[in-house]
Amino acid sequence: MESLKEEIQSFNQRFQPNKDQLPITKLSEHGIRSVSAKEKNKSQLKVRAFHFIPLSIKRVASVSPMLVHTNTTWVDVDEFFYFERELREFALQCLYLTNTILGECVVQRNSNREIRVVEVRPISVDQLTARERELLSKELKTYRHAQQLSFGADLELMLKSEKTGRYMNGEMLKGYQFGFDQAIALYQSKVYHPIIEIRPKPASDMNNLHRNLLALFTQLIDEIDNYQLTTITEPNPTGRFFLGGHLHFGNIPFTFKHVRVLDQFVAIPLSIVEKNPSYRRRNNYGRLGSVRKNDYNGFEYRVLPTWFQHIPNSLPLLLWVEHLLENVSRLEVPFFDKDYLLGYYHKQIQRDSIDQWVFDHQEYFVEEEDKKLFLSFVDYLKKL
Repeated sequence: MESLKEEIQSFNQRFQPNKDQLPITKLSEHGIRSVSAKEKNKSQLKVRAFHFIPLSIKRVASVSPMLVHTNTTWVDVDEFFYFERELREFALQCLYLTNTILGECVVQRNSNREIRVVEVRPISVDQLTARERELLSKELKTYRHAQQLSFGADLELMLKSEKTGRYMNGEMLKGYQFGFDQAIALYQSKVYHPIIEIRPKPASDMNNLHRNLLALFTQLIDEIDNYQLTTITEPNPTGRFFLGGHLHFGNIPFTFKHVRVLDQFVAIPLSIVEKNPSYRRRNNYGRLGSVRKNDYNGFEYRVLPTWFQHIPNSLPLLLWVEHLLENVSRLEVPFFDKDYLLGYYHKQIQRDSIDQWVFDHQEYFVEEEDKKLFLSFVDYLKKL
């Protein structure tokens, strides 16, 4: 156990995370509601994690007639029910937004499909089970030595027929680098996939990823011109369909700081200049901390709305993201400012200007390369 504590200390020293835990009330600033004692039900999941690394996941086996949380019996989750993957991601998000680096979160799905948080609490290494300690030690070993980062993306859009006004079925686009999201629609008793994804080949740096994206962008634009189709890139073009611009990172630790540096220095400033934003998306799929572990020893960053339409000019954005992740260890990344959160999540709040955001955050970038890429990113934002 002492050895594991030393591994954790060494891991944290590498990335210098802020270890101050935030109160659960902070979740309300992100639109997350808590469950009262009267509202507790059996659709609960309990997740223990270190940063974004799940150590154990349990569901409710039985609840006392009075639905008292302390009398709840929990069992390990071997296979997820259809809604439990969403609960797991939500629990990890709550741990992140409260900066509970080693902790436990209980979340619940209500009858109206709304997900709420029941409890967030820190735990110590001594409280971990033998199985949890073994898993954590194994995960920490994978990050002992720095590896070559890899970068990828999947950008969503919809294609609309100029003749019929209907959305194109994504299944018509076949190929390794074109696909469709799992969201479905029904038309004349047939299942359609209206959200199309472009999936460029992964790259070892953002310059190459941008070239791959640009090639796909050009190919798709040329194709749709032949079929009288219009690209739709609004973040919430219709109903329950939301379009994201996801970034993928491989061979990178999945820590709170790696995600917060993107939330704080990419997502929030982009939100300030975004035209026709979807606050509905930002309060759901685009909530800060919306991430997912991937199969490449890294994670998928899912916060940003689609930026398909900006691909030709997006290199400053991509180079800025690359720089942030490669220098996360030495960068100071503050907690979220309440005023900027209000602007991010709420339509009725007057948004600050991008110049004000630059003034408030330029002090975090002191080295020449920091300043150069920061100013290039800001210039990109002002042209959107």
